[in-house]
Amino acid sequence: MAAIPPAIRAIPAFALTLLLAVFSMRSFELSDLITLQLLLVLHPIYYWTIFRPSLFPAWLAFLLGFAIDLVNGGLLGLNAFLLVFASLVITKQQRYLLSQPFPTQWAGFLFVSFAAEGIRWLVICAANMTMFSPASALTSALCSAAIYPLTSLVMLGTYQLISPSRTAQKLD
Repeated sequence: MAAIPPAIRAIPAFALTLLLAVFSMRSFELSDLITLQLLLVLHPIYYWTIFRPSLFPAWLAFLLGFAIDLVNGGLLGLNAFLLVFASLVITKQQRYLLSQPFPTQWAGFLFVSFAAEGIRWLVICAANMTMFSPASALTSALCSAAIYPLTSLVMLGTYQLISPSRTAQKLD
């Protein structure tokens, strides 16, 4: 039997990533002070950069962030910068995070999520020359981190589905 090419095996991972990117393009107004905009595309960036870095290069993070910026109509390049920066930081810590249990990886995601939302809040405050309440940024980061275990479980299933050794076993 012929082996399935890696590009074909990666289709479920790309589909899941695009789905989370589409959900990242929406914002939800919870109250007058809190608008929730989850950067859910940060989930696959974090997960795939740790477990399969070849599936999620920095240029793909840039393209997804730029697409989110175009659709949202916010500062052009802000999400692209945040996602590339997060990708590079996670790449530097990949070996450490790979050897850690899930709670430590989750804490790492919590840190990345708060850092990304904090940087976004600072840039938006500076661009508008107005000090906005950080409640939206903190709530978005916390909600994004709370959802991460569920999305990582789905990505684990996708990872097992696209794993070359598992594919080779199914073909034999």
